[in-house]
Amino acid sequence: MRSSSVWPAIIAAALSMLPAVTFAQWDDHGKEQAKRGLGQAFPDVHNQSLHPVWHLYEFERDGISYYQVNDMAGRLHLIVAKAGDAFWSLPAGESGARISLPAWPQLPHPTSVPIEVYRDSEFALILHDDSNDAMWSIELIR
Repeated sequence: MRSSSVWPAIIAAALSMLPAVTFAQWDDHGKEQAKRGLGQAFPDVHNQSLHPVWHLYEFERDGISYYQVNDMAGRLHLIVAKAGDAFWSLPAGESGARISLPAWPQLPHPTSVPIEVYRDSEFALILHDDSNDAMWSIELIR
């Protein structure tokens, strides 16, 4: 008799897990984010740039933030990803932009003019603009 009374509990436990399993199978694996425009000329998200010549779009997926920089014509110049304290540049964009990351710092050209394009509580994205040698830089806020 005891073994027959265990089956309803097992079936109830299995059915209670069904919504979680069903939900996990419907994870879109970033398709919805792609629809919003990561990598596109004019994504369907708010422009967060501090400079009128540049557009900066932020996307997030699975704890990773992506910062996309386009010019006024919609040309993609750079995508930087951030997870925790780590930054890296994605191989994207038309310009082949140089970038200085906290883990791989580079010095800008001495005559370049720094232009702040984005700032939050953790870092700033600066364009060191020189007519011959432009470079992007992630600068940590301490």
